[in-house]
Amino acid sequence: MTNQDTFRTFFLINKKEISIFVRNNNDSEIIFKKNKELKKDKNYLNDDTESFFLENIEKIENQTKLFVQNVSLIIEDDSIFSIGISLKQKIENRVISKEEFENLFLLGLEQINKYNSNIHIIHYLADTLRIDDQLVESIDNEIINNHLCIDLKFICIEQKFINQFKKSFKKKHVFLEKVFSGEYLRKYMQTGDDIIDTLVKIEEGFNSLEVKLIQKKPTKKGFFEKFFSYFS
Repeated sequence: MTNQDTFRTFFLINKKEISIFVRNNNDSEIIFKKNKELKKDKNYLNDDTESFFLENIEKIENQTKLFVQNVSLIIEDDSIFSIGISLKQKIENRVISKEEFENLFLLGLEQINKYNSNIHIIHYLADTLRIDDQLVESIDNEIINNHLCIDLKFICIEQKFINQFKKSFKKKHVFLEKVFSGEYLRKYMQTGDDIIDTLVKIEEGFNSLEVKLIQKKPTKKGFFEKFFSYFS
C-alpha cells in the first residue's frame, strides 16, 4: 500500500499563514495539521516557507511511515486572475454529440495556451451555455436549431509562481500534483465543511460547470487528459 492510497497531503498558502494538512482517504479525517503565521506584508515565497514545508514533510513521513510522493497546493493570492473567452458553434436542427461538445472545450483550452504560454490554468469553467440565445444548464438531449454559445472562464496564475513551489517540493522528491484557488473553493464551502472537504467535493463534481483537466507526465509538453463533469 502506498502513501497515495491511504493519505493525501495538502499545502495551503496565503498572505496570513502557511499550512500543511494530511487527510486519511479511508475516513476523511485530518491526521496531521501544522500552520505558521506570516508577518504582515512579508513575501511568503522565501526560505522560511520552504523550511516549513521540508520540516513538516519529514514529520509526516515519520508519523505515517510512508513517503510523501505528491502534494496538492491551495493558493489564496491577488496574483490569481481570470481569463474569459466565448465560443459560438453553428448547429442546425440537431442534438450536439458528446465529441463535438468536448472539442469546443478543447478548442478553448488550445486558444488560451496559444496566446498565454506563461500561465498555469488552475480551474476551467463553463460560465454560461446558450442554445439559440437561451440560457440552459445542460445540452443533454437539447435540439439546437441554429447555434450554441459557450462562455468559458479560466482561473490562472503565472507559471513562474508555480515553478517556485515545484523547485522547493523537489528537494524532498515530492511532485506537485494539483493546484487550487482558495478563493474559488471558499465560494462553495457549506456549513460544517473546511476547505479540504470542499476541495474533495469539487474534485468529485460538486460544480458541474467545471471541466476537470488532469495534467500528465507526458512525452510531449502540454498534453492533457480531459474529463468533462457534464457527462459523469
